[in-house]
Amino acid sequence: MNQQPIISVVICTYNNADSLKITLQQLSAQTTPHNGNVEIILVDNNSSDYTKKICLDFAQQTTITNSYFFEQRQGLSHARNTGVAQARGEYILFTDDDADIPPYWLDVYLQQIDKNKPDCLYSRINIIWDKDKPWWFLPEYTPCFVGVDYGKEPLTITDIHKEFYGKNFCMKKSLILELGGFDPALGRNGSKLIAGEETLLYRRMIEQKKHLIYFPGAPVGHRLKDREYLAENIKKQFIDGAYSAHHIAKIMARKRFLGRPARALIDSLIALTKSSALCARYWIIGKKPECYYHYLNTLKNITFIKLWMLSK
Repeated sequence: MNQQPIISVVICTYNNADSLKITLQQLSAQTTPHNGNVEIILVDNNSSDYTKKICLDFAQQTTITNSYFFEQRQGLSHARNTGVAQARGEYILFTDDDADIPPYWLDVYLQQIDKNKPDCLYSRINIIWDKDKPWWFLPEYTPCFVGVDYGKEPLTITDIHKEFYGKNFCMKKSLILELGGFDPALGRNGSKLIAGEETLLYRRMIEQKKHLIYFPGAPVGHRLKDREYLAENIKKQFIDGAYSAHHIAKIMARKRFLGRPARALIDSLIALTKSSALCARYWIIGKKPECYYHYLNTLKNITFIKLWMLSK
């Protein structure tokens, strides 16, 4: 226990015990000879199901050092900040309770850290479809399902166009703390489908020219919940996404108008004009999935503009 791990795997979970059990079984089956190089931190974010039992059973069955913590403050960012605070590793590797993890996952991350010593590193996320794709699905929705695939070759990341997601990314603990951790105004919170807690860290790292790498060799899968196949869910995700986009714009804005982020308003007005025109066009020619996609973008931009006007 005195040896500092290289990696602390942090899993934050909320009322998803059955899926969590699968993920933990996959972590137990890792092929890497961890030898104290790895620990697992489980953060129960106020679950009302039998999540705690799953975590305690895992603690009895695995040979990997692990700890369980209960975070009563609702919200993914609160849970992740608790995981960071409790982690002893030099690097913190984040994944979720619906991640499908291959047996070589930890081994490849340890190899990449040893080889490249990056500030941040991340790999692919594959969407697992165990039902037919919904009628409305288009490739443009891939980020909504946290799908990530930037190719078969490793990349050094220097711009904001190759974002990572919390299901499969790793950062130095010291850098997470230096950047202020995860913003509690962002991230899933109960039924609120707000995102963006990783986005803020990502953009700050790019701004400060930190060493980020993408590598394809440690993919995880995303096991979908039943609700993620529903049109109502993706609609809520778009509308709630306007809140995270507005919050990030307020923080990252370089130019302001009336104390508000100027560029973000201009971009949103342009996007609103484009999306509403495309929605009408696809409705006329009978392309229902494309019409629905641009309808959702129209709703998101209207919500963003309302937030912009009402903000102080």
